[in-house]
Amino acid sequence: MTKLDFIEKYGQENEPYVCASCGNCTLVCPVFRELKWESYGPRGKLHVVKSIMEGESEFGKDFAHKIFLCNLCEHCSSVCTTGISLDRFWEVARVEVRERGLLPAPVQFVLNSVKERGDIMWMGSADRLLWMEDIEELVKGRVLKKAKVAYFLGCNVSLKSQLHDVAKSMVKIMDYAGIDFTLLGDKEVCCGAPLGWAGNLIDINEMAEKNLDIIRKLGVETIVFSCPSCIQSWTEYSKYLKEDHNIELLTASQFISRLIREKRLRFEEQPMITPTFHDPCISARVLNATEEPREIMDEIPGVYHVEMNPSRQNTRCCGSHGLLDVVDPVLSSKIAEKRLRDVTVTPATRIVTECPRCILAFDLAKFTTNYDILVQDITQLVASSLLPKKEGGDKDH
Repeated sequence: MTKLDFIEKYGQENEPYVCASCGNCTLVCPVFRELKWESYGPRGKLHVVKSIMEGESEFGKDFAHKIFLCNLCEHCSSVCTTGISLDRFWEVARVEVRERGLLPAPVQFVLNSVKERGDIMWMGSADRLLWMEDIEELVKGRVLKKAKVAYFLGCNVSLKSQLHDVAKSMVKIMDYAGIDFTLLGDKEVCCGAPLGWAGNLIDINEMAEKNLDIIRKLGVETIVFSCPSCIQSWTEYSKYLKEDHNIELLTASQFISRLIREKRLRFEEQPMITPTFHDPCISARVLNATEEPREIMDEIPGVYHVEMNPSRQNTRCCGSHGLLDVVDPVLSSKIAEKRLRDVTVTPATRIVTECPRCILAFDLAKFTTNYDILVQDITQLVASSLLPKKEGGDKDH
């Protein structure tokens, strides 16, 4: 048999033999639904790995590329009849690809950027402050302030200008609710998730140590996230560092839902808004954070949300997760376009979601399909619906 060192090192060598070949994973795979070739779906790839292990096939550049034609959306894992942790298998398979020197060039760029610059776009720590430019009063004294609550933006929200309003909206909500919070500013580094997507499970430790070190120095007990992948990465820090950090990790909607229950937020009537909520893959299938966004929309008068199909744990990927958007931008966009078609059969006038990558994917798909619809983060909807403070009363509740 052919030795696949890292698949064996991480205890994944039996998975191809556990597969029942039922095809459930293939039917829900967004890549297979576009390309329609068995070898691009989860079942087909597992069979190829089995063939390689038995010496019948080679682990070459072509197969390495197919390993990265995957959103890591975890839909295959959620429907596997034999309980294979396929998400973990694809992650470890990427380690095998990296160790064999077969990483696609765009993936290598992201890997180098995170390791050398601390972000996914070869920018720099100072660039993480640019989103604050026109809200100086709201963030004044917040950066690296000791506080029990921290807001962790993530690379996309802090560095991509079209997402800066997501961060501003979260800050406005926290300020309105009278929350004493802190920002990591230029000390924030990538959560480490893209390292795992690029087949590097070792250096996530370094990202974890840097982020946890500053969080502990600030006395933080709760962290709020705008990115599902960031919070997923943080939930795994204990595994990588082999110690519990005992910090509460919340999605933005989980935090906002808490503020609503505590009567810290008040909303004014909206002029008949009909959104549909797109559940990000990680929010739905990993974090199980599907009800809070809907509860929030139900609390805003004049907002009447409608469901698109499929939703919640059966949600379809936007196409940009797992670095597919850099490996094959065309395929990634096609997947996003297909998800947009799920919206067109509803009466929705806007898409609300809770993932920066989803927003970027849908904004691009809108352009390629000429489908004119507003795409918002849940924080943007909430911030724009708040009752003005002069009517809403003192913000210190």
